[in-house]
Amino acid sequence: MPAGAQVTNYVATTGNDTNPGTLAAPWRTIQRAASTVGPGTTVLVQPGTYNEKITVNVSGTAAGGFITFFADGAVTVSGAGITGSNLFYLLDRQYVRLIGFELRDNLAVANGSGVRIEGSGDHLEIRNCRIHEIRGTDAMGITVYGTSVTPITNLIIDGNEIYDCEPAMSETLVLNGNVTGFLVTRNYVHDVNNIGIDFIGGEKMSPDPAQDAARNGLVRGNRVARARSNYGGGYGAGIYVDGGRDIVIENNTVTESDLGLEVGAENPGITATNILVRNNVLYRNDKSGLIFGGYDATRGRVQFCQFLNNTLWNNDTLRTGDGEISIQYAGTNVLRNNLIWANAQNRALTASVGSVSNALDYNLWFTDGPTNALTFVQGGSLFTGFASYRTTSQQDLHSLCLPPLLANPTAADFHLATNSPARDAGDPAFVPDVGETDLDGQPRRFGGRVDIGADEVPVAPVLQPPQRQSNGQIIVRLLGDPGVNYELQTSNNLRLWTPLGTNQVLTSTVDFIDTPGPQPLRHYRAIARP
Repeated sequence: MPAGAQVTNYVATTGNDTNPGTLAAPWRTIQRAASTVGPGTTVLVQPGTYNEKITVNVSGTAAGGFITFFADGAVTVSGAGITGSNLFYLLDRQYVRLIGFELRDNLAVANGSGVRIEGSGDHLEIRNCRIHEIRGTDAMGITVYGTSVTPITNLIIDGNEIYDCEPAMSETLVLNGNVTGFLVTRNYVHDVNNIGIDFIGGEKMSPDPAQDAARNGLVRGNRVARARSNYGGGYGAGIYVDGGRDIVIENNTVTESDLGLEVGAENPGITATNILVRNNVLYRNDKSGLIFGGYDATRGRVQFCQFLNNTLWNNDTLRTGDGEISIQYAGTNVLRNNLIWANAQNRALTASVGSVSNALDYNLWFTDGPTNALTFVQGGSLFTGFASYRTTSQQDLHSLCLPPLLANPTAADFHLATNSPARDAGDPAFVPDVGETDLDGQPRRFGGRVDIGADEVPVAPVLQPPQRQSNGQIIVRLLGDPGVNYELQTSNNLRLWTPLGTNQVLTSTVDFIDTPGPQPLRHYRAIARP
């Protein structure tokens, strides 16, 4: 077959594995395809239920292309009554995609998964699958174990829903060991009996200690709800970094879990480092909304991490005293531009004696109770009232303690009101990264300074009155926000707006030129674009 040639094979419940795998004569099992197809093949699995557990024994190549297993309609893979630990298993595979399947009924397993990837790997994708009814002990949704000196890399886990799994004492969606270069995006993990999404290092998963950590990844736009451990008093995080490094965690939402988002290092001698946690919303979790550090003196440490522009609201619903944010054995980390709103327990921060040289500033603190009763634990000492805490600890010297004026937090609407004191109150030195956005996907900074919290209130552009020139052209001057892209739209009737052009505005003042012809002066408006 020529390099890059594309082939389509079919699997159907009416097929036979002795068939050629065509649309007219499909195979009966997915396993038949997973044992024989070559690079560049798309396996279209027709609607129905397939009672099997599949080991993918084939790989694509960079030259030949992916092998894609695609659910061509409502396709269920059920493991009911079938021996084996995993519904899909990939060992040392490359260029394989799994798209759109419902994976269920992996029952009475001990250490099994809906999808398990092990060994080494390159260009592996799991997209838009629904994984549930994974039952037993260590019964996980998606498991990626880098167990080789060659990494698992170029990994995408996107758009999946994972629920009704029993991962305890393991994790629902986990990357562990020699895994580097990954995207974990837009997944919805809920109603599981331990950690929701986890990135692990230091467990001797890889034979090379230097590479034994999930690293160099992006975790964006995931939702986690009701991830609660069924053992040890309940300390499962919705999203957890346990000894991982060099990971961006942004624009995620965690609620109703034991812990919201945790960065830690359970294994002695291991450091979680260079984790950037930004623009996340953490609310109504049972204990802390945000927690970082090794959990006791004998464990690992968290260093050189940043926690920026997150919104925390009414966490520690069990009133454990952990408060909105807990800092354990951790040092040289930055907590800045965060909006933290405690419940009537009034505990904002609990920073233990293991919290050393962490910098907190440009945050906004508030509580459902009296603001003068807001409590902070810093270095093991309790402070009542924001002023007392700030003066004694010398932390949060530029921070605020004011009502943040959120739109409707009880209905999970965490947008800032236009008159919120959080607007333009963040660190004046803050410069957003290229492509960084707020919780709505809007530019991370409008105006002179970044807003505090996960939401950025757009600055409405001002259009000066349009001026018709002698040649019939109309000049419209836009006064906008530096660094924001705008699209100018025009209309004759105020209802049918169409883009005038694709001008990208890089300065605060720019002229748009319209050539409408002899018709009357038109209406114009400008819209900010991410």
